[in-house]
Amino acid sequence: MVEMACLLALVLVACARERNRVREQIVPTREQQIAEGHQAFLRACASCHGTDARGDGPVAPTLKVPPPDLTRLASRHGGDFPRDYVVGTVTGTERIPAHGTSEMPVWRLTFGPTGSGAAATAALRRRRWLDGLVDYLESIQEAS
Repeated sequence: MVEMACLLALVLVACARERNRVREQIVPTREQQIAEGHQAFLRACASCHGTDARGDGPVAPTLKVPPPDLTRLASRHGGDFPRDYVVGTVTGTERIPAHGTSEMPVWRLTFGPTGSGAAATAALRRRRWLDGLVDYLESIQEAS
């Protein structure tokens, strides 16, 4: 009887740990979201905006329009972080001439809307990357 109770307790602990692991993968904490967003930023944005998001990436000197300092987005928008504007900029729905046409900004395949044939998991993953990137940018805002 004691062995059965111990076995049951071990199974319950294992199930709880697995549930927490799966929950973290599906619904990340804010800290996880920001960390993933930072990685997405480094992969997709740092070449122009720089690793610190100040507009001084290695490609910046070659561009006709200098990349803006992304740590000052909130200060340039009245002190409030412009989340919808940032989402639109990243997905290509907000027209930014320096990013190219709305049909194909350089990172549209990573963050843009999906076609009807895209798998639901790919769409969810893409949205998680986008949310993480925007959360990361919001987290690095500097005061005016």
